[in-house]
Amino acid sequence: MSDELMKEHCKKILRRIAWRLQYNSRKRHIRETTMIEPQFGEDTMGTVASQLYVQQLLSQLPEKARFIIKSTVIDGMTEEEVAKKLNITRQGVNKWKIKYLRLLAQKMTHSA
Repeated sequence: MSDELMKEHCKKILRRIAWRLQYNSRKRHIRETTMIEPQFGEDTMGTVASQLYVQQLLSQLPEKARFIIKSTVIDGMTEEEVAKKLNITRQGVNKWKIKYLRLLAQKMTHSA
């Protein structure tokens, strides 16, 4: 097998492994959060304050970034679903998500 074919084969295998890791991580996160949510009351003041804080942070983002963050992080949509709605690539959604999650994290640490 030539070097180029070997590289492509290895890249394909690594992509598949990365996808499986991400998929299993997402499934585990969903399974764990659905077990935790019923244990805690939804009507507590802390929850309301947290929701208001999140809304305030999101309102500082551009509309497209707000939609991507809200859809993928809060509503649990996949990057692929959001990409189809916005007519952009999944990688584009991922880049926006990462960029603005980092920005939100910075804003949260500066305001704390």
